[in-house]
Amino acid sequence: MRVTANEVRKRIGQYYRESRIAHPMQIELPKGAYVPEFRFRPAAGVNPPEKIDELDSFRGETAEAKTVSGKPEPPTSVVQFNSAPSHPLKREEANATGFFRSRSVLASAALLVLLFCVGATLFAIWRNRAQEKIPKVWNAFLRAGVPVLICVDTHDLHIRPAPSSTDGQRFVDMVLRKQIISLDDAAVVASMAGILGKKGIPFRVVGAEQTSLTEFRRQPVILIGAIDNKWTIRLTQSLRYRIEVSNPPGSGSGKEPIASIVDSEHPEKTPWTVDLSIPFVAWKRDYAIVARVDDSTTGMPVLIEAGLGNDGSLAASELFNSDDLLAKLVSGPQCSKTSNFEAVIETEIIETKPGPPRILGVECW
Repeated sequence: MRVTANEVRKRIGQYYRESRIAHPMQIELPKGAYVPEFRFRPAAGVNPPEKIDELDSFRGETAEAKTVSGKPEPPTSVVQFNSAPSHPLKREEANATGFFRSRSVLASAALLVLLFCVGATLFAIWRNRAQEKIPKVWNAFLRAGVPVLICVDTHDLHIRPAPSSTDGQRFVDMVLRKQIISLDDAAVVASMAGILGKKGIPFRVVGAEQTSLTEFRRQPVILIGAIDNKWTIRLTQSLRYRIEVSNPPGSGSGKEPIASIVDSEHPEKTPWTVDLSIPFVAWKRDYAIVARVDDSTTGMPVLIEAGLGNDGSLAASELFNSDDLLAKLVSGPQCSKTSNFEAVIETEIIETKPGPPRILGVECW
């Protein structure tokens, strides 16, 4: 502020020195102060204005009166527009303190804004890089141009021998005993329908026994369930993690199915297995496969949510909804900028209800 005052003082002096006209009243900024003073300086040979004469006369009378009283008064040619006593140094210190305080506040605010901008920029860079690494799960489904086919496993009660021809089957045989969908699978279908609805992807639902390979080649497919979904078992055979079922339903063995997930790259490892002959209340764990693949058999993108049991399918559905799978894929460098992935998940069963899903293995390509 002192530098600014000196600059102003120089500019005022330069103006009056270089001016070609007389200035009866001039402004001065005394050294050591920041309050301007106004001085009357009549030009040579020019009578001051009438008001100035009256003012000088008034000052003269005042000076004479004060001289008579024995108290001489200093010259009053300077008019100061300052109602308070002038303390240049103290005022300078106060102004300087306020000035530096203002600069400190402004500097702090500017620093905060800078830090915010830097943080926002770094976050945006990190987010973009993370998004680049995430497999594009839904891109092909969005571009399909036709409704996505949700293929859910249906159960056959096998109560009576099937007629040799479908013409002789009754409604009870065709629907009530062969097209049964469990409540858990229905919940998985509803969850998937919610995801597709939010993304604006049309879909239709069919039972695994009521569709064909020809239909699979017409649109992208979402497979739900494993043991009673022959398409899930078929389309996972070429993947690293494949589903195998011993004593499948309808095999006539008279035994309950045993479903497993096998690691094809490490066949010596004990497979993840669920024995359906065990009482349901005694189940401790269930397993599932979640995958998104460009299937070579159908030539279409396929999404898989397939639990060995119903709890596994529920856990797989929760994983898709929570985006935990995508976060796991990001952490693996082998999954960077890939479009296909497959993962094995495990869920602990507590009082016949699935717990949080846990990823056991991931493969990307």
